[in-house]
Amino acid sequence: MKVGFFFNDPSPHSGGVFTYQQDIFRSFLELAAESHHQFHVICEHDKQEAFSALPGRPSNVHISAMTAPEPPLTTRRRVVRFLRRVLGIRSKPLPNEKGPQISRAAAVLVDKEIEFTWSIGHYEHDAFDVPYITTVFDLQHRLQPFFPEVSQGGLWDIREEFFSRYVRRAAYVITGTEEGRREIENFYRVPAKRIRVLPLPTPSFCFNPPETDNASRLRALGITGRYLYYPAQFWAHKNHANLLHALRLINEGESEPFQLALVGSDHGNLDHLRSLARSLGIEQQVLFLGFVAQEDLTALYQGAFALTYPSLFGPDNLPPLEAFALGCPVIISNYDGAREQLEDAALYVDTLAPESIAAAVRQLLQNPDLRREMIEKGHIRARKWTASDYVRQIFSILDEFEMVRRCWR
Repeated sequence: MKVGFFFNDPSPHSGGVFTYQQDIFRSFLELAAESHHQFHVICEHDKQEAFSALPGRPSNVHISAMTAPEPPLTTRRRVVRFLRRVLGIRSKPLPNEKGPQISRAAAVLVDKEIEFTWSIGHYEHDAFDVPYITTVFDLQHRLQPFFPEVSQGGLWDIREEFFSRYVRRAAYVITGTEEGRREIENFYRVPAKRIRVLPLPTPSFCFNPPETDNASRLRALGITGRYLYYPAQFWAHKNHANLLHALRLINEGESEPFQLALVGSDHGNLDHLRSLARSLGIEQQVLFLGFVAQEDLTALYQGAFALTYPSLFGPDNLPPLEAFALGCPVIISNYDGAREQLEDAALYVDTLAPESIAAAVRQLLQNPDLRREMIEKGHIRARKWTASDYVRQIFSILDEFEMVRRCWR
């Protein structure tokens, strides 16, 4: 088949999405020659030259760029296009248009005669009825619609329109856990046979990291002693607030208080957390480090007493896998899907109860053997599923669907 592979190359500031997509893309390029399909990497116009020059690109991987973005639409044109989409009218052109308008992505698919598409992010599959694989990372707007990052400013409706429209029509839906499969079935009535569970792969940068002077890196970041670590964007659902309350409990009566290293970009919640740290009297113990380089990220994992990961969103997450690979024990929220993803390699807590987080930290502090055991289990779990495993499963799905796709021109 001719397969269109959508890759939008996100910014490193997007966090786990960037890590995941870069890893999958890199493994795809390494393994594409194993597949008999012809791939067209569909990218933005300004990425074409860089992608075309990638060293070692297999002969069955082609780079196909979308045209430069169109000029902004007028309000009238937006309304007409919206009504046209809602009413299913596609043939009548807008005033001053030469004919029916299609998206930039659809134009590439038509031009290259693409038979099937795969995207590793949330991409709108509006391309002339070409069958596709789509990926669902979470449906938390359905499960926890009260969080501002999935509800305010019309975001709930945007997410719901996207998933209602594209998930239900997908040839295959990829999710990371059986819990994710259940949620997709429950909310969007997608038949189970069209949902495939491919676990999030452990990021490759965590395996055999280059040797660096971690101690110097940590000192430069302001770390002066033992510390807990939490890499997460500053969204409300990341639950930093209860972690700050837990830190106050952990350090009560301690002659050597823990520092808490927080890494991530601000998405509107940082000022609230700074204020909370001041009100709890722990401001000097909390390091708001912002976005850091990958070398610093690695050093932070390797030097931390534990990863404290209180996020309330699941059903799976990347940082615990990174911690496993880099020898950092994990304390994590018991959200739906967590135990399926991480098995017995983590300590599970009620992260809406700060005393539960504090108790897990003290457990590791008082039992060094348990901490060593968690590190060993983490190493084993980290190597169970890699980006190469993920990509090969995608190739198997393509082979499977090829038997269906041959049924029409």
